[in-house]
Amino acid sequence: MAKHDRESMANRFDAAWKALESELKHRWRERTGGGSGQQQTTFSMLTWARDQKLLTTDQERFLDRCRSVRNAYAHVSFEGYSGPVASPPREIVERLEKILGGLRHPRKVGEIATEASTCLPTTPLREALQTMHRGDFSQLPYRDEQRGWLLVTREQVGRWAEAKAEADGMVLLDLSAAVSELADHPEVGPVRPSQLDPSAALASAVAALESALHRPDDADGGYPLVLVTGKGAGAPVQVLAVDDLPRAYRELGR
Repeated sequence: MAKHDRESMANRFDAAWKALESELKHRWRERTGGGSGQQQTTFSMLTWARDQKLLTTDQERFLDRCRSVRNAYAHVSFEGYSGPVASPPREIVERLEKILGGLRHPRKVGEIATEASTCLPTTPLREALQTMHRGDFSQLPYRDEQRGWLLVTREQVGRWAEAKAEADGMVLLDLSAAVSELADHPEVGPVRPSQLDPSAALASAVAALESALHRPDDADGGYPLVLVTGKGAGAPVQVLAVDDLPRAYRELGR
């Protein structure tokens, strides 16, 4: 890399890093009411931003590694030399700049999520399974009057079949039963997805999906899908699923 290019990468890194620190301080003061007398280290600000879902865990780790080596990219000057101690790779600089852009103008989950196929609590299981098969879905959302938004999932159907199996292993399933019967069954139970407003930060949805991957599907928020619902009866319903994670990561500069 030519000297001019090295200095250009170092300058871009330094400018982006200073802007990032400034943005984090602004967000912290805005949300906590912290005054100038309350000093925060960059390390603590990164941890705080991760906990506030302003950054994903992966972004926070990346930025902390950048923090550790930042001094190597700083400019030094002595007789015969003026420039950086080391030069950051272009990929590092571009990712840092993209994360900064995401902090300044956070992507909303409603901008990334896709329109959901839904059903009713009274929809027969046969019809729900046909819809899932045609769309290659693993679940369908439906709104229950008492319990709010729930999912009917292939896993639920499997647990239902196990619960109804006779001692000899024979199973007779009534697929005309409503999907809500699975949520009501004591050995199956409801599946409650994580739910966010369309204006929620995309990083919050990614965090919810990543958390769900490490929890049982039947735990609240344990199914790896985020349901995106606005206010009002006519608001569109969207979903962000595991298959959407690669695109979400790209949007976040991951």
